[in-house]
Amino acid sequence: MKKRAIYCVLIVLFISQAGIAQVAPEENIKKNKLELESDFEKSPKLKGIILGVHGARETMFEIGYFYYDWIEQTSGKIPAIGGLGYSISIENYINHNYIIAPKTAIWVNLLYFNVGMSFPWYFDMEKNNSFRVRPEIGFGSGDFKLTYAVNMAITNKDMNNISKHMVSVICFLNFNRKASENKQKW
Repeated sequence: MKKRAIYCVLIVLFISQAGIAQVAPEENIKKNKLELESDFEKSPKLKGIILGVHGARETMFEIGYFYYDWIEQTSGKIPAIGGLGYSISIENYINHNYIIAPKTAIWVNLLYFNVGMSFPWYFDMEKNNSFRVRPEIGFGSGDFKLTYAVNMAITNKDMNNISKHMVSVICFLNFNRKASENKQKW
């Protein structure tokens, strides 16, 4: 039993030593890090107001705050275009039974392909409520996103007037001046 443990430790040490030996000289690493940092400085964080329209069976409007880290790195072997963002907003259904839904959302873009998840909590004027999980998939950038979503009920699955499938168009109004100036330079 002790021999197996000793052999395992020796194999792990040998593999880690072989991996360390493959590291390039420090000068190249520092140079590449500086190039990457300059690319990331070109794309400061986007912050502002989110405006959206969602619809299927019912139509709703959304307004809130977003924070978005949009990256457009052009130097290097593979260009990176995409980002990661989150938002805090309120959705408003305007129909015969007014429904309001505070919502948090998170999403990721890669080459303009958008995947995300939002968590709305619906309340109506009859004191009904329903917490939902909404996975989203679609197309987007630092200025907008167009997604298809499925509204999956966690609580109160029988709440009326809430669409189970929806298409969303969301616009990001950026108020970070530095980000706006750098984005125009691209």
